[in-house]
Formats: sequence, structure tokens, C-alpha cells
Amino acid sequence: MKHGRSLAAILITLMGTAAWSLWTANGIPLRSSTERAVTWAGFLFGLPLILLGSLVMEQRWAFMGAVMYGTIGLALDLSTIVQELTQGGSQASVLVISGITGLLNFLLIAIGGRRFLDANPVTRSR
Repeated sequence: MKHGRSLAAILITLMGTAAWSLWTANGIPLRSSTERAVTWAGFLFGLPLILLGSLVMEQRWAFMGAVMYGTIGLALDLSTIVQELTQGGSQASVLVISGITGLLNFLLIAIGGRRFLDANPVTRSR
């Protein structure tokens, strides 16, 4: 279950990075509306918690869920980086955070995909 621990560590780090970036930005992304705040919090914290629980219960589908979550996260990170670089006054902190989370999301895709495609299915003793 080495890969499951790696994915769990990456998911926890992603949640910590999201919490840190929201805390340092004084919650600016969450001020727009309550509905958006709940949706964004669900994506940043709810889905990783569900994936963590599934990894603990040794559900094989959690690896593909981690790949899908990482793919969406990586796309958001890349679009944020491109947007910041094409604007005149880009913020270095946004670029750094997006770079870190982009790397973590890439690792989530690579490790989760490798584990999901592994020929040996997860066996549980009953």
C-alpha cells in the first residue's frame, strides 16, 4: 500500500496548500457568493477527504478518482499560471502557489495512474 500512502500524503499537502493560500489571501476567493464558496471549499477539501477515506478503505477506484482530481487541479493551475503571466502585473505568490500545486497534481496523476493500471488488483482479506 506504498502508493496509497504517497497519494494520501499528496492529498493532505494539497489541502494544506489550499488552506494556506486562502488564509494568506484573507479568503478573497470566498467573498464572491456563498454558493461559490461552498462549491470551491468542497473541491479543495471535500473531494480530497473522500478520496483519503477511500484510500484508507483500500478501494481501487480511489486511485482513478485521484487521477481525475489531479487532472482538473493541474488544468486549473496551468490556466492560472498562463493568466498571471499574460497579465501586466503578475503576482509572484500566485505563481509560486500554482507551481507547487501543479507539481503535486502532476504527481497525483502519475502515482494514481500507475497504481490503478497495476496488473495486481487490491486484495482484501475478509
